[in-house]
Amino acid sequence: MGFAELKERIISEAKRAAEEIIKEANGKAEGILEEANIEAENIKAIGLRDIERDMDMLKRKTLANIRLEIQRSILMEVQRAIEEIVTRALQEVIESPHYFDYLIRNISAIDLRGDEEIILSRYDFQRFGDRLLGELKKIKGKPELKISSAEIKGGFIVRSRDFDINNTLELTLENIRPEIEQQVGKILKEAETNASSV
Repeated sequence: MGFAELKERIISEAKRAAEEIIKEANGKAEGILEEANIEAENIKAIGLRDIERDMDMLKRKTLANIRLEIQRSILMEVQRAIEEIVTRALQEVIESPHYFDYLIRNISAIDLRGDEEIILSRYDFQRFGDRLLGELKKIKGKPELKISSAEIKGGFIVRSRDFDINNTLELTLENIRPEIEQQVGKILKEAETNASSV
């Protein structure tokens, strides 16, 4: 699965989650508005104009607070949903049958001198550390390459005396995250506009 497809999948799942959150929030808001309207009608029936004016002001303040609270809840849920989707996407990439080829292709594309250290996640190191090192030595003809593990989730880091290249999956996904959040924000704005026009 390529990163473009992964990004589209994350955005699609985030959009679905956001739409569900907005639908639920709108339902709650409508219930609260209905209760406020019933209360306002009861006060009108009694004929208490001053109280009605105060109730209208209180209703506006309450509605503004409700909207703010709903927006906060939606943002928290969207952030949680995006985090969950990114975590699932990361796991799917790591478990993909093409993941080993991804590592070989991307590491071998780097101009290695031969004294670099390739750092993998502990899981990847256990699964195919020796195999990866053997393949890289065949491809690059660099017998001094070393391989080790660190606390990363996936991808790799190339470390040498002169440079470090961080090509971890966490960093890659973190780099596309702002774009995902921006697109989810647009989706939320559209859904909010559509909901308020109903």
